[in-house]
Amino acid sequence: MLALTAALAVVGCGPDSHGRADEDTRTPSPSAPAVLLLPGNASPSDMIRTDDGTLWVTESALAAIAEVAPSGKITQHPLPRDGGLPPYPADLQESPDGGIWYTAGDQIGRLGPSGEFTWWNDSADAPGNGPGADGKGPGFPEALTLGPDDTIWFEHSDRGSKVFSRADAKRGLDRITRLNTQFEVGAGGMALGPDGAVWFSQKSEYSAKRHESIGRLTAEGDYKKWPLPKNSVPNDIVVGPDEALWFTDRRSIGRIDTDGGRTRFPVRASTHPSDIVLGPDKALWFTTDRRVGRIATKGQLKGKVTLWPVRGAKNLSAIAPAPDDGFWLADRDTATLLRFTPPR
Repeated sequence: MLALTAALAVVGCGPDSHGRADEDTRTPSPSAPAVLLLPGNASPSDMIRTDDGTLWVTESALAAIAEVAPSGKITQHPLPRDGGLPPYPADLQESPDGGIWYTAGDQIGRLGPSGEFTWWNDSADAPGNGPGADGKGPGFPEALTLGPDDTIWFEHSDRGSKVFSRADAKRGLDRITRLNTQFEVGAGGMALGPDGAVWFSQKSEYSAKRHESIGRLTAEGDYKKWPLPKNSVPNDIVVGPDEALWFTDRRSIGRIDTDGGRTRFPVRASTHPSDIVLGPDKALWFTTDRRVGRIATKGQLKGKVTLWPVRGAKNLSAIAPAPDDGFWLADRDTATLLRFTPPR
């Protein structure tokens, strides 16, 4: 491991009663995250940390998933392929029975604890090795999450429409429902809500108004959506400690409660916040450009945003909590994992 010293500045960006951002005047504090170099131009785009301390990272440019042990040892898991276009991984989800689920191009699969793959894709010649793989294809899956029935739910395309299906390593692929709408780009993120439904972000609807939305889908197939302002481009979504859904979008963090009430909190001088997770302090932490952000979710400071620039970062794409109240960050442009400790 190499040591990297990050000079940190603190900026508060919560809206006050006049819609202005307020300033946090605390003295900037240093941080010394570790640096792990991924092979080649890996282009890491998503990352999760499992209970044993292992980091799992999508290496989009390498068509592989990296397994990073707590010691820092990196094991590469190239995705199975049928000789066609490389399956570029995008989204990860831990399975309750062990293993990691992923989406990648026209492929969805599970990487088991022993390193074996169970997978499905859209190729008629090599549809994968999962149960029922010769009869159904996943249809270019995008986001995925653990659903209310302990199976993996994923969004994908089918004959020009967006469809949600289940994936199970023993039963195969199973259709949930087809949405009566069409999107240029599918779900940016999915999460199981506190109400037992799956919530997800939706981008660029094919309609005259082209409203992005936050959608909700139940196990019975009931679907509802709440439009967002034009060009919001919602991305990742997570359940907050207040039992509302919080999501990243263009230049802000959004919040929607299970009744549909929506609020947006601006992130100053930001192009596009990306990943968002629940931190050990019960606040939400996110990546945006070259900075790490924190947004309070309760009390008088609810919606207050604080930002820390990370020296050496170029394009932070993912964040995962570390065991010591810190975080791991993935940088897409430098193909590195950075250890970040918030100032106290």
